[in-house]
Amino acid sequence: MTAKNATELSQLAQIKLPAKDLLASSQNARNYGELLVENHFWIEAIAYLSHAITPREGIWWAWFCARKASLPKNDPVEIQALALAEAWIGQPVDENRKKAGDFAERVPDGSAAQAVLQAIHYTGETINEMNGEKIAVIPYMSSKFVNVAVVTSVYAVNPEKPETVAEEFLKQGMDVANRIQVWAKYT
Repeated sequence: MTAKNATELSQLAQIKLPAKDLLASSQNARNYGELLVENHFWIEAIAYLSHAITPREGIWWAWFCARKASLPKNDPVEIQALALAEAWIGQPVDENRKKAGDFAERVPDGSAAQAVLQAIHYTGETINEMNGEKIAVIPYMSSKFVNVAVVTSVYAVNPEKPETVAEEFLKQGMDVANRIQVWAKYT
């Protein structure tokens, strides 16, 4: 399923009440995202935006957020993970995707950097480890990991005041969406 409007995007992002109530007063997909932010539904806004923007730009956004979360820790594994992500963003070829997917297993579980690599991994077909068969790209799976990476980054940067960080990250994400004119494809 490819989302065509704010309602379908909100379903893919699994937006629940009361944030879902804002759909009735939104004019279009972009406006619904703005209403989520304005009404401080930042977790829902991150999920919504993660599903609205294209995988490459979503991964760039997740990488941007994960850098803010990971670099102060100076963890060499996370730094290497983010370098692999940056390589894929620069050249989104299958070789870089596979390197990112393979390295994800070495990154601390639950980290934003790991979620970014998983988002990259799910932009292409994967292999079933049990029988070696190819598994087609799962629609919006990459978006789910972008969402995880951004939310994880928010809490890693400032667990005491996550809404402040979320607002900064959402501004960056909305800027990306506007720059690539993502809203034009939604009715």
